[in-house]
Amino acid sequence: MRKKVNKIWVSCLILLGVNFHQSFCQEYQDVSWNEPRPKDSAYYAMREKVSIPPFGLKKVQGLVKQLLKDLPEGALTDYDGGISITSFNKLSFEDKFTYTMIYPEIYSQACAEGMFFFDPQDKIFAHLRFVYNGVFWSERQLKFMKRNKKRIIELIIDQVKQGRGLGMNYKTALIEIDAWESIPFLVDFYQTRPIDKDILTTLLQLLKQGNLSTFEQSKIYNKLYGEATHHDSWIKFSRANEAYIIESAEAYHKKRQDR
Repeated sequence: MRKKVNKIWVSCLILLGVNFHQSFCQEYQDVSWNEPRPKDSAYYAMREKVSIPPFGLKKVQGLVKQLLKDLPEGALTDYDGGISITSFNKLSFEDKFTYTMIYPEIYSQACAEGMFFFDPQDKIFAHLRFVYNGVFWSERQLKFMKRNKKRIIELIIDQVKQGRGLGMNYKTALIEIDAWESIPFLVDFYQTRPIDKDILTTLLQLLKQGNLSTFEQSKIYNKLYGEATHHDSWIKFSRANEAYIIESAEAYHKKRQDR
């Protein structure tokens, strides 16, 4: 990843048009505007961890290293920086997957410092933190993933089963390609790693993309994605909320399967 971007995780507040109502200060009395506590910082580090695919890794890292030499110093300006279309097309499918997962081609400096919350492990957030590093996938990277949806899902699941982790980039990729097919896997994996509440966030995002009237009318939806929410909205973790998310996701998966 880019040398500057990896050091500072920032929140692109313009992403969703942040709506600062009077309730904001009341709802977020536990926001840390400075450095989070050590235990909170450790959880954020887990949330921001990415998975590194092994396919053609040295080759891809070499291409990226060469590319970085020609990018703006310190990545302090906006850019769309990717390897040439010729180099991209020469990569195997698996190598393209590695390249896409470790090197989002778009960077924007239109960001501000993100908020940190006390006890994030006790919260279920509306969104993942992928966009907080100021980078995102380019149109060609998104097209690559969406056109190969089935294979991308299979690769991610296989990598996770091999113990390589379900990183923030893998979760975000599943959301971007609307991988509702991965719901059973996500539910099963969450049962083995319940500390990772971002798996629930991933399920919520897949539910949201389903445009389900029952979900959109729920209290959870209103608190996370309703009119007075923003990118850092969250709900308190509880067994009831956990059960609702999992049961709703499983019902949605069954509904899609039966179509």
